[in-house]
Amino acid sequence: MKITKIEDLHCDAGWRVNSFLKITTDEGLVGWSEYMEGYGAQGLTGIIQKLAERFLIGRDPRPVEAISALLYAATRQAAGGVNQMAIAAIENALVDIKAKALGVPVYEMLGGPVRDRLQVYWSHCGTYRARYADRIKEWAGVDPVRSLDDIVALGEEVKRKGFKGLKTNLIRFDGGKAQMYGPGTGNPPGFPELNVDHRIVDAAVAQLEAFRRGAGRDVGLHLDTNFNYKIDGYLKLARALEPLDMVWLEIDLYDPAGLALIRRSARTPIASLESIYGRRNFRPPQWPTPTRSTSRRIISTAIWAR
Repeated sequence: MKITKIEDLHCDAGWRVNSFLKITTDEGLVGWSEYMEGYGAQGLTGIIQKLAERFLIGRDPRPVEAISALLYAATRQAAGGVNQMAIAAIENALVDIKAKALGVPVYEMLGGPVRDRLQVYWSHCGTYRARYADRIKEWAGVDPVRSLDDIVALGEEVKRKGFKGLKTNLIRFDGGKAQMYGPGTGNPPGFPELNVDHRIVDAAVAQLEAFRRGAGRDVGLHLDTNFNYKIDGYLKLARALEPLDMVWLEIDLYDPAGLALIRRSARTPIASLESIYGRRNFRPPQWPTPTRSTSRRIISTAIWAR
């Protein structure tokens, strides 16, 4: 079996462009994967194509680990970032081909399923209804979010539709209209300082309390804060949200030690690592019981997301 063709396909989904990689073989098997180019990864398609042209055409797709090792070696001088994302897209498509060649689902390649049912949450709940409040009724036929009362009503809608959880982003209502707050990606106000003051904390608490009033206790609450704050700001927010008994607070942070500090210092559960690329083991190592000779040499940072 040989790889004969690499294609990238793109679909304008309204809020973003969804991209897909299609790898075709001479035996008719096709591998698919999905990737995202629009969030800090402009040019990713070109990197995928360049790697594919040089290393994939004419190669047997089934020894996935060997191909991945070759791609890592080829990008070693610029490791991580979009190179890492390109390798991930290629690897996922190759695993899809191999699973089809073996006649098994992809999950069997990863050790088999752990469960056969999953609870789902409503992602970006309220985000687009607030960001595009003036057009969302026309575009999607749903009510806009312009106030905390609208958040309560949206929480009721989440519960009515049977969702077991909702995930939202911080929406501020203190500027005369609803506005998304995302300084971590270069959007003012709040950029570049990324500090957290009482107004941000109060806005987050008020928003989550409004969702709780509408959705009730049986709907889990999640807040995605992206890259918007420094470590001390995340810590203030995590502590302030403790009474809401959230499922988790999502933090994007390229600082394992800082993430561990937040996790140890607040009772709000933390979710992270969405944007960390590469193969890493964040499980705490199983160290032997320290002795006098080893205790000064053992330094361990454990990151937990319960």
